[in-house]
Amino acid sequence: MLALELIDAALVLARKHVDGGGEAVDVVADAPGVALLEDQTTVTGLDALQRLKVKPLLAHTNFWRGLSIQPLTRPSRVAGTTADVAFAQAEKLLGPFKQGNQSVLLAVPAGYNRDQLGLLLGVINETGVRVAGLVDAALAACSLEPSPARVLHLDLELHQAVLTVLEYSGGEHPGLKRSRYEIALRHGLLGIQQTLMQFIAENFVRKTRFDPLHEASSEQRLVDQLPAWLSELQQAETITMSFQFGERELQLEMERSQLIAAAEPHYVELLRLVQGARVAGMAIELRVSQRVASMPGLLDRLRTLRDCAIQVLPPAAAAWGALQYEKSIRRAPDSLALVYQLPVPRAETGEEQTSDVEATPPQLRPTHVLFQGRAWSIDEQPLTIGWAVEGRQRALTLPNALPGISRAHCTLIRRNGAVMVEDHSTYGSFVNDEKVAGRTTLTVGDRLRLGSPGVTLELIQLVNDDGAPQD
Repeated sequence: MLALELIDAALVLARKHVDGGGEAVDVVADAPGVALLEDQTTVTGLDALQRLKVKPLLAHTNFWRGLSIQPLTRPSRVAGTTADVAFAQAEKLLGPFKQGNQSVLLAVPAGYNRDQLGLLLGVINETGVRVAGLVDAALAACSLEPSPARVLHLDLELHQAVLTVLEYSGGEHPGLKRSRYEIALRHGLLGIQQTLMQFIAENFVRKTRFDPLHEASSEQRLVDQLPAWLSELQQAETITMSFQFGERELQLEMERSQLIAAAEPHYVELLRLVQGARVAGMAIELRVSQRVASMPGLLDRLRTLRDCAIQVLPPAAAAWGALQYEKSIRRAPDSLALVYQLPVPRAETGEEQTSDVEATPPQLRPTHVLFQGRAWSIDEQPLTIGWAVEGRQRALTLPNALPGISRAHCTLIRRNGAVMVEDHSTYGSFVNDEKVAGRTTLTVGDRLRLGSPGVTLELIQLVNDDGAPQD
């Protein structure tokens, strides 16, 4: 089984195989989502990155995120849309595995719409390797070990930063699930790197009167050397940057604190993302990718947030997590859906577990369900939802013209400290687009869709003046 981590800053292909009687995972390919559209061929990955600044009019860096079939402004003879460009890179990565009936799990970052997900399936299947399942990339990356009640995941794509909120759900089908996400445009890997390159170039000009950004060839060398300099600054407070210009070797001494200050506008936005996802009264459990950790001083800035514990995830964490939970992600070809919840075990808290322990922390437990601007309370008396609810003490009656809705479609109830939805329908109930099998626990921010296309309701929490959830 293969797993493809579709984060365009570094697409990772991993493979699970039997090794000495057990299972092992190997990374078999790693490439940035960069392409050059030359006349007769599409160059992708590292080869394209190494010519990114030399041939800027041919370069594409947003084809995975901007996946569509709309014509490119500058098409080539072999690529007319971003889907064509994505296919060229997917074929290069997966082509060696299309023999032998191989299949692949896709770890997809948050933010793709349904049309893009459908197009993505078509692009990958066209390589000859069949898609066996899709899972949220942040969820997969955080599934490698037991989960706390709430965990945040921060990653850097090429053009944006993505913060994903993951919450533990109890009930009959416990596990970790994605509840929401936020995207910060222009604060991705390329944006931060461009800011640092501009700062370095300005200092080269001041000291040597040479501007590395003046010519495409020298700008490309700066792109190529920057990762090594940043890696060196992880261990040193000051480094000497050497740059070859003709027969001259130019040198610049750079302090780590200078680069941190230059990147501060980006770091402020990343801290805002994390702080904005904080729940009052709860510590922050933050898991970050290697890309976040590679930015000089960024982890130190994140640690300034109150009660913030940070864990750096291993490389290819999303691909590894997808392979680890293959059975929960795999679907039949005609029922593929993006998985938002995995049966990740709950982290041990050191406290004795009893039947009286609440399944969901109060801060995450919904108090009301919202439909068309009106909120219905959720309590120990079941709230039945449907278009013709009869003989029930409490009911939320929906318009009977809505397709895919049963007479008594589902029931919401608060029991043992958790809010649950029980499905009774013909057409199904879906929490964050994942179908409910009998009963599942809900948390604040969940989207409850009844039927297909059906209708969507939101789970919210109303609070008292002191900030405590309403009873």
